[in-house]
Amino acid sequence: MKRLIWLVVVLILLSSVDLALANKEEVVILEGTAEEVGRMWGEINRDSILEKYNLYMAGADVFFSKEKLVGMEAELKVFAELSVDIANAIGCSYWIEELNAMADEVGIERDLFISYNFGRYRNLAAFYAKERIKEGCTSFAITAPATKDGQIIFNKTRDTGVDPQAAYFKDITDAENVYKFFGEMGTSDVGISFFVNEKGLAGSADVAAEQQPQRGTADCPPPGEKPGGYIVDPPKYDGLMNHITLRYFAEKCKNIEEVMEAHHFLVENGYVASGTGGTNYLFADADGNVLRISDNCYTIFAEEVNPSLTYQGKTYPGIYFTVHRENSYGSPEDALVANYGNITVELADSEKVAKHPAKWKYRSSQSGFTVLIDPTHPETLTSIFIALPAYGYSIPVLMGATETPISLLDGTVYWLQKESYRYSEYHQTGINNKWWLEHFIPIRDQLLEGKDATESINKNFLEMVKLVMSMNK
Repeated sequence: MKRLIWLVVVLILLSSVDLALANKEEVVILEGTAEEVGRMWGEINRDSILEKYNLYMAGADVFFSKEKLVGMEAELKVFAELSVDIANAIGCSYWIEELNAMADEVGIERDLFISYNFGRYRNLAAFYAKERIKEGCTSFAITAPATKDGQIIFNKTRDTGVDPQAAYFKDITDAENVYKFFGEMGTSDVGISFFVNEKGLAGSADVAAEQQPQRGTADCPPPGEKPGGYIVDPPKYDGLMNHITLRYFAEKCKNIEEVMEAHHFLVENGYVASGTGGTNYLFADADGNVLRISDNCYTIFAEEVNPSLTYQGKTYPGIYFTVHRENSYGSPEDALVANYGNITVELADSEKVAKHPAKWKYRSSQSGFTVLIDPTHPETLTSIFIALPAYGYSIPVLMGATETPISLLDGTVYWLQKESYRYSEYHQTGINNKWWLEHFIPIRDQLLEGKDATESINKNFLEMVKLVMSMNK
């Protein structure tokens, strides 16, 4: 009998070890030195990085014809030198260390990879050129008095073309004054399209509203925006594109005041560039403040704290969209106005608002995320709902996570949901209910008791990713 008991104990221990090893193979911790993080990223996403890089260099677009590639490589290396100089000037030399490690891991010449990563979206380059003219991105923020119990909600929908997407937590530990953040963009990018950081600052970068009409929608810029203010004249290419500047804000700023200061610093020193069109940024912080700020590379042409939505002749404080979108299904604003004063993150992330069909297209939809910023414990209890692509199921996770499921980082979730079309609002409600009741509440109680809940948060994150993946099969 004792021998049988010991056998059972051994089997349990072995199964626990197997489970732990399985979990390690399914997740990655992008925490450490820039070199370590870059090496991990390059190893996981080697194939997709090579595919996108080679397509960019092969001249799939008129901007990079095959006949010009020999001379273009020399020009790209000059651009890489400029990028390195700017990164050093703004205290972000660790970006270059991260990129060099990725390049070495994948087997790409370092300076060409730096140029690719910093300049991949410049001139609407390569495979992106024809997509971005017809599609675009939308961001919104909702705070008191529009929300229930003063919830602080932020959202971004990215809709610019077919491209495998990566969503992840990243924490560079060998650089000074750098915040951990949750971000998202292509599997070959170190820049980001949207983020929320450990201080409770959330932000996004969008193409200027006037420059991104979507087919089948009636779109317009926010009321009061100066027509043509976004135009970059003359076009500017010698600087950081908005996916890189947004990472700067994610890692260096904790509230909208610091964002304004940082943005003025970058623009006034000539460090930003975006070709022929400017950038709309939207931010929300843990104090419940919202910032809308836009530049045309040379100047900041719009800057407004706590802007309000003007919709159908009425003003709604606490709601703001970077662009109004409307089609035969109506507008995302409709549900918010109907529930004004009682808006919750569940409504904001639903098919009525964040996943509203006026905000995305099947072909070009890449991603979306909705964030509920916790004003007291933003570093752990901020709730993130990430969808790859935007019309897919949202996967909930807390900011306190340290591990990222590899399927979110390597494009697996993106491709699975993009090609399945399985989304159901009823099933999403089930996902949310399971997460709130079985995950969020117990973890919140654990944290409020002063206990470390990191292991539970990581475990639940992986569980939710697996659940959503199973619902797409």
